Amino acid sequence: MLWFRGRHIPIAIFIVILVLSLTLPYSDILVAQEAVLKIGMPDEIDSFNPFTSLFAAAGYVWGTLYDTLIYISANGTYIPWLAESYSIDERNLIITFKLRPNAYWHDGTPITAEDVEFTFNLVLASNYSDKLDKWGLRKYIEYVKAVDAKTVEFKLKEPYAPALFYIGAIIYPLPKHIWSKVDPLTFKNLENPVGSGPFKFAKYTSGVSIELVVNDKYYRGRPKIDKIVVVLYKSTDALMLDLMAGNIDAMTAVTVAPELVPTLLRDPNIRVVELTHSASLRWIGFNLDKYPFSIREFREAIAYTVDKQAIVNTVLLGYGYPAADGWIQPLFGGWYNPSVTYRKQNLTKAKEILDKLGFVDRDGDGIRETPNGTKLSFSILTISGRAEFERSAELIAGWLSKVGIEAKIEAQSLGTVDEREGRGNFDIGFMGMGMSRTTEIDYYIYERFHSLQAPPIGEYAGRNWFRYRNPEMDQLLEQQRRTLDPEKRREIVWKIQEIVARDLPALTLYMKTSLVAYRTDKYVGWIESEGPTSKLSVLSLSLKGPQVVTVVTQIIQTVPITQIREVTQVVGGTTMIMTQTQIVTGTVTTAPPGGIPTETVVAIVVLIVVLVAVAFLAMRRR
Repeated sequence: MLWFRGRHIPIAIFIVILVLSLTLPYSDILVAQEAVLKIGMPDEIDSFNPFTSLFAAAGYVWGTLYDTLIYISANGTYIPWLAESYSIDERNLIITFKLRPNAYWHDGTPITAEDVEFTFNLVLASNYSDKLDKWGLRKYIEYVKAVDAKTVEFKLKEPYAPALFYIGAIIYPLPKHIWSKVDPLTFKNLENPVGSGPFKFAKYTSGVSIELVVNDKYYRGRPKIDKIVVVLYKSTDALMLDLMAGNIDAMTAVTVAPELVPTLLRDPNIRVVELTHSASLRWIGFNLDKYPFSIREFREAIAYTVDKQAIVNTVLLGYGYPAADGWIQPLFGGWYNPSVTYRKQNLTKAKEILDKLGFVDRDGDGIRETPNGTKLSFSILTISGRAEFERSAELIAGWLSKVGIEAKIEAQSLGTVDEREGRGNFDIGFMGMGMSRTTEIDYYIYERFHSLQAPPIGEYAGRNWFRYRNPEMDQLLEQQRRTLDPEKRREIVWKIQEIVARDLPALTLYMKTSLVAYRTDKYVGWIESEGPTSKLSVLSLSLKGPQVVTVVTQIIQTVPITQIREVTQVVGGTTMIMTQTQIVTGTVTTAPPGGIPTETVVAIVVLIVVLVAVAFLAMRRR
């Protein structure tokens, strides 16, 4: 052992390091790349307050920051989420939720049943209830009670068909230790939202971006994405250019412009997906508290001037279909009343209705006047930066001019449009919303058409901003909520559609196909059926990187492999690539689990022990 004296010890250490570097898998010493997911969406953010926020873009952010008790998947499955389980006692009208034991708020405070009780009592039994209870839940929920730290109980006053939907999937439990100190009506929650979801708030730069970082202690397991950057855009054109350039990975709260589909499909790194479970409804709402929009026949005359199919053909390039006049659309399957279709353009009939109302052109300038001499000259309020909205509004204005109604286009920011429509400062308002067939049908009709949601002009109305008031409608809306028999409830919902189509408080225009796009060159795990940027999809994403493998030995295995099969389909006159997944059996060559055979690991350990022992003895002999 004389060769291993003091000066040789560094050589021994070098040998150990060399042996380890040659035997450990190269992938084990790679520095992990930060997974930053960039999502583009419109720049309008009203707040991150789940109670009061209305904009879809803001909703996507706070929907990522917070979790509901239940998550509804695209196929309509109710998945226990923040709650690990729930039970329904139909006899006693009690719904009980068990919260997950390992759930924490982003500031480290445990999530308890007391938080849930507090949140719902803000809606049901507080000084803010008149404003917060936009769903009318106080009529149906007797109390909410924290039974213990992780159990919360809801007691209903009477049968209430959409109870599980509103309680479990719409209202987001909020941290009591924060929200008990603020006014939930005015609190914007923009500076440091503390939520329960898979990502935590990091930074909001107004008009630029929102940065979210991963929640390492997420109760469903740490997501593989380290950070989400939501990039805000003033126009959809700029958003799409950045997607094509690779500056963002996906888009949300907006759909692909139909004219861009062929261009996107030519890029092998971009997928264009049609979300078959959803679509976007577009409509014009009339200010029913203003003359002559308060006259049903006048609204019907306007309806006969509009060529819905022409908008679908020219603006959407076929990616959609004319909307039924009764608000609920064929997308909803059995909830849709097939006898309620839509009024096709009939300019002659529109003129006849206007003539009967006494609205005629008295001075020969091409614009009709009311009996008191007021010209039929109005504005169509629409959202700027949305080519689809502006083009549609221009077509409508052109058709109106053919029957003697002058319409001017006012294109303003989403925030301005929302505020003006909400407070009744408009004539005709162009607006849209996403619809999903898995959403409880009451969500689309109660707030929109109940007179309780129609305050006087000047007070803000979130949904029923056309201010439609009809006692018959109110009665039917309440009745369908109390009806648990699906068939009887369907009959009531069908009747509601007939009344909406008759009264026309708003004129539905078209259902736009939900086309979204994302890039495939950076991440894998996108769930197209749920929507690429849905919570389930984002939680399944991981970086797509080069695979470095050290082959020590090979094992031939027969394993199931999920393959993506491309299907070419013509949609709206343009060829689109759709996907189907299938499981096949194939033979693959893999390395053993861990990358190194057990024998090699043992040999390394023995070598290290021997060298360390020799070095120790050599040092002692010195």
